[in-house]
Amino acid sequence: MSLENLRSSLARRTEALREFERDDPEAVAVNTATLIKLNELKPTSAIIIIGYIPIDAVRFSVNLKCRQPGTIALHLNPRLDRGYVVRNSKVKGCWEEEETCSPTSSRGYIFRRNSYFHLTIFCTLNEFQIAIDGEHFCAFAYRLPLQDIIGLEFNDDVEETRVRQTQIMVYPDPKICKANRILELRDDKPLDKNLEVPLVADLPKGLTFGASIVMKGRLKLLPHSFFINLQKGNMVYPHPIIALHINPRYHYGNAPSCLVMNSWNNGIWGDEEKQFGQCWTPGREFCLTIRCEYDSFRILLSDKMIGEFRHRMQPSIIDSLRITGDLVLYEMSITY
Repeated sequence: MSLENLRSSLARRTEALREFERDDPEAVAVNTATLIKLNELKPTSAIIIIGYIPIDAVRFSVNLKCRQPGTIALHLNPRLDRGYVVRNSKVKGCWEEEETCSPTSSRGYIFRRNSYFHLTIFCTLNEFQIAIDGEHFCAFAYRLPLQDIIGLEFNDDVEETRVRQTQIMVYPDPKICKANRILELRDDKPLDKNLEVPLVADLPKGLTFGASIVMKGRLKLLPHSFFINLQKGNMVYPHPIIALHINPRYHYGNAPSCLVMNSWNNGIWGDEEKQFGQCWTPGREFCLTIRCEYDSFRILLSDKMIGEFRHRMQPSIIDSLRITGDLVLYEMSITY
C-alpha cells in the first residue's frame, strides 16, 4: 500500500471511529487468526463484540465453535455484497438449513463498509438473541447444546476486533449499548421515519378501550411471516407479557396461509387462534388497523375484518408495540 493510500485509509478509520458511539471499554483486543476461548455459556451469558468493517469488505463471519471437529453452534455471516445476513449451524462438517434476513437502518444496510459495529450475542433458555448497535434484530434457536461451545472464531473481512464475555439479566441491555432509535407512538403525530423492522415503539398513553392503531406498509415479495405484539415492557428478555400477538404465516405448497393470534402470560403461550383464507398479498401495500374494543381486539385489513381476539387480560397493561418480520412500514398512528 502506498503512503498516500495508507493515509487515506487511516483518515477513513478515524472518521468512522469518531462516528461510533457504542464503544465498550471493557472489551479486549483479540487475534482473529486464532480461536478465542470462551468460558462455559449458559442462559444469561452474553458475548460482546466490537469490530471494524473495512471499505473493501465483501463479507465476514462470527462463529461459535464446538468441541466436536467441524461443528459450529452459531454461524453469523453478514454478506455486504448481497445486503443480507445468514445464520446457520454446522454439524461434523455439514451445513444445516440457513436462516436469512436483510436488516436495515435509517442509513441503509445495518452492516456498512468503513464503519464500526457493536454486536451482542445473548443466551436464553432456548435460543441466541442477537443485537446490533443496541437494537435486537433476530433470534436463532439452539440446534446444539450451549455447553458444547468452547470458542469464538472470526473469518474474512473484519478488523480491530475486541471481545468480552459477561452476564446480563435484561436484553437488550441499555447499560451495555444504548440504541439510537427510541420511538414513541402518540396521538398527536403519526410516525413516518425510522420505521425499519424490527422495531419497538413505546405507547406513552398506553392502550384504552376505543383506541385504534393504524399501520401502513408493504409485504415483502416472498414473505415467510411477521408478527406484531401489543405488550407490557419493551425488552426481549425477560419475556414480556403480551396481550395480543398477531402472526400472519405464509406457507408454500399445500399448506394454507393463516393468521395466528395468541397471548403470553405466566411464562407460557396461551391457546392459538387461527383464521385461514387471508387476503394479504406479497409485495403489495396494506393498511392494517387494530381496534381495542370492550370485549376484544378487532383486526382489519383495508377496512375488512380479518380477525377478532377476545381479551385475555386488561388492555391497560399494554405500554409498547413490537414488530418484526417480512414487511416494510411506511407509517404508524394511534387514536383514542
